[in-house]
Amino acid sequence: MKYWMLTIVLLASAAVFADEGDNQSVSFSKTIEMKVEQETVACMASASFDYLQYGPEAEVEATIDNDDCAASSGEFVVVATIRVDGEEEPRKLRFPETWRRDDDSPVLLAKRYPIGDNADLRRIRIRKLTCICSIVEDEKEEDLTDPR
Repeated sequence: MKYWMLTIVLLASAAVFADEGDNQSVSFSKTIEMKVEQETVACMASASFDYLQYGPEAEVEATIDNDDCAASSGEFVVVATIRVDGEEEPRKLRFPETWRRDDDSPVLLAKRYPIGDNADLRRIRIRKLTCICSIVEDEKEEDLTDPR
C-alpha cells in the first residue's frame, strides 16, 4: 500500500486596510496537510508479440494481459537486436514503454521503432515487464429514499 502526502500552502499577503489615513498591511499563511491513500498490489502480466521489419523501422504488435486484476498498469522495454552492414557485432536498441488498462480486456499495442538504415532486424524481445493492480474501492452510496 502506498501513501502519498500532499501539502498545500495558502498564502495571502499585503492586505491593506485603511485606518484614519494610516496604511497597515497584514500577511498571513495557512498550511493544510491532506493524506491521500492509494492502494496497489503487484500482479503477473504476460506479453505476446509479433514483429516485422519495414525498411529502417521495426513494427511490433503486442498483447499484454494479466489474470490477477482488471484495472492495472505497468512498464516494459522493447529490445531490438539488429545487425548493421559493415559491423561484426550485433547491436541492441532499447525502447521503454508503459501500458495501462481500466478493465479486464487485454491491452493491444502496435508501434514502429526506428532501427536505422542498412540494418537487419534479427529479433525483438519484451523485457522488464511489470504489472501493478489499481485497487479502486467503489464508493457505496446509501439509498435514502423511503421504500413506501
